[in-house]
Amino acid sequence: MIKIYQTNINNIHGNCMQAAIASLFEKSLDKVPNFIEFESYFPPLHKFILENGYEYHGTLFNKNYSNLLSPTDGCFNVAKWYKPYKMTKKRLYNELGVNGYFCASVLSPKYFNWHDGRNSTHAVIIDKDYNIVHDVNPEYQKILQYPLSDILRYNGIIDVYIINPKEEL
Repeated sequence: MIKIYQTNINNIHGNCMQAAIASLFEKSLDKVPNFIEFESYFPPLHKFILENGYEYHGTLFNKNYSNLLSPTDGCFNVAKWYKPYKMTKKRLYNELGVNGYFCASVLSPKYFNWHDGRNSTHAVIIDKDYNIVHDVNPEYQKILQYPLSDILRYNGIIDVYIINPKEEL
């Protein structure tokens, strides 16, 4: 993993995901698509991952974040989670990642505003213990914590992309 920083810091068309994937795959920013420019970011992201010898194995979700978004869902119904995609303390230990690192999302320190309903997210690089090892926003290099991290746990991470090397047949 190398540290690449985003060049466009904007809550609508920022390029934090581009910078995070560039960091993860050790590519210059101009060698990675700017995913925000597409109608849907996932198809070009998936294509890039495959072209670089890796596979997307799903996304882990932070149950605490989901409960905050829909706090009454569990009042009358038992919430069912598909265990392989639920974030747990040691869940990433079974994954290889890209040299042991993963792309994850946190709530944006600059653009998150619970009162306005703006749940803007921001891409970061983490290790298998959910430690944030690189924040692609140069303004966040001395950040102490991310929004709601005390409630969400996992250093405020809300989801993790599981990207592993392609399995040889």
